[in-house]
Amino acid sequence: MTTLRATSTWIDPGHAEREQLVQLGVWMFLATVVMLFAAFTSAYIVRRAGTDWRPIAMPSVLWLNTIVLAASSLAAEFGHRAAERSRWGAARAGFIGAVLLGVAFLGGQLAGWRALAELGVFVPTSPQASFYYMLTGVHAVHLMAGLVVLLVTLPSLRAASGPTGSAVSPRIRARLAATFWHFFGALWVYLFLLFAWF
Repeated sequence: MTTLRATSTWIDPGHAEREQLVQLGVWMFLATVVMLFAAFTSAYIVRRAGTDWRPIAMPSVLWLNTIVLAASSLAAEFGHRAAERSRWGAARAGFIGAVLLGVAFLGGQLAGWRALAELGVFVPTSPQASFYYMLTGVHAVHLMAGLVVLLVTLPSLRAASGPTGSAVSPRIRARLAATFWHFFGALWVYLFLLFAWF
């Protein structure tokens, strides 16, 4: 296998290519999610013009839940920046915090669904209720995928700065995991604003 010598470290020239492919794959996946929710939004706007449209009150727990997810995103960013500085213990702590807050967010979503159910608001209650349950449910599934990404990233956050036999270095893993997580945090803010004010 061809190698290059740089600052006394052997670097596989194909490693950078593999990392670029992995990063491209992540961005392509996120682009498909954008298109999915853009389609949902279009359907929501069109359906909202119907005469049977009845707004539902958003559960108050969603405000707190939004703050929790924002804090989770900040924790992931802290972990990513710590990884960039090779502070692996701090990087792991940041991502663990992001995971715990992400789980708390999902618990808050369950509480929101339960609050609506106690008010007699279910999927067939009204068009907006249907869209609310569907969109928040699809977002929750994607967020669980994000939690898996964070958890899979944790073992790689060790005292290693270069290629470790895997396709992606620990720093790139941390950056991609944080990007993935930020995306779904921003998507939730978008959905929350869509339901609360439109």
